[in-house]
Amino acid sequence: MACEPQMDPGGAVGPLPTSAPGWSTLPQGSPSGWGQELHNGQVLTVLRVDNTCAPISFDLGVAEEQLQAWGIQVPAEQYRSLAESALLEPQVRRYIIYNSRPMRLAFAVVFYVVVWANIYSTSQMFALGSQWTGVLLVTLAAISLTLTLVLIFERQQRKANTNTDLRLTAANRALLRYRVLLGVTDTVEGCQSVIQLWFVYFDLENCVQFLSNHVQEMKRTQESLLKSRLSQLCVVIETGVSPVVEGPEDMEDAPLLPSAPGPQERPLMQTELHQLVPEAEPEEMARQLLAVFAGYYTRLLVTSELPQPVGTRHTDSPRIPCPCQLIEAHILGTGCCPFLAR
Repeated sequence: MACEPQMDPGGAVGPLPTSAPGWSTLPQGSPSGWGQELHNGQVLTVLRVDNTCAPISFDLGVAEEQLQAWGIQVPAEQYRSLAESALLEPQVRRYIIYNSRPMRLAFAVVFYVVVWANIYSTSQMFALGSQWTGVLLVTLAAISLTLTLVLIFERQQRKANTNTDLRLTAANRALLRYRVLLGVTDTVEGCQSVIQLWFVYFDLENCVQFLSNHVQEMKRTQESLLKSRLSQLCVVIETGVSPVVEGPEDMEDAPLLPSAPGPQERPLMQTELHQLVPEAEPEEMARQLLAVFAGYYTRLLVTSELPQPVGTRHTDSPRIPCPCQLIEAHILGTGCCPFLAR
């Protein structure tokens, strides 16, 4: 994946912590056995908000109540600001709308009509045989150009999905100790764009242990491949830089009156390359990998787009891979991954 400044449609991606409390046990006070039996990969609840121009927010109080009904007590303040700042800033919402499927379909239709009309009007200047032959050639040319545009849109859609998935890294890092994964999808109901925030149950302790052993084994036998894969897991963050203004060396040369205000200058920006999974102990790298790809895994899970696994590992369904299977095969492995091909 190219390290391009695609990650931040409306500001920095937010904090990307590299350490957190252990995940092996639920916090003290969680009612053991309360609610129905939970299975890894089970959807707990989903919050929906209309992606309008007005200020909006997720009703996380409702989500907290529904999670408590499952026997999971997650204080909303631990992830409220992280989730809302990651998804509900106006710039991010516009970014999601412009990369949504209905918007891309509308652009494609308009593009086809405009291209067809322009090619047809140009073709009238040349003799192309019979009228229907000319119309057929114009239609084929317009369809070919439109299909090319659709393929470009599909690639941009993958980038947009990756960007929104990664914006949930900090929120997922805070929730993994509660055995909850966050993911986001967008859909359209009528003419209204809707953002969906999914809460999925998954006990990742076994995944942490497996990935720790796998990373340790790769460090010993496939260190070059590991470094190559991890080097692709990076984002470019832009930060403002305050220029240092030096005064005149001789105070006698300083002007008595302030100079006339000039046009407003654009702030200086400094780009920094941020490694999502820095070099650390295998267990810490495993936890960070799971936090980074939790949103990606959740989106593929709820949209039924997860690759078919060869056997099951930490899920009850043989058709659903667990996060460590996805990371092992498609992130750290030699196979192609749409996430890394963005």
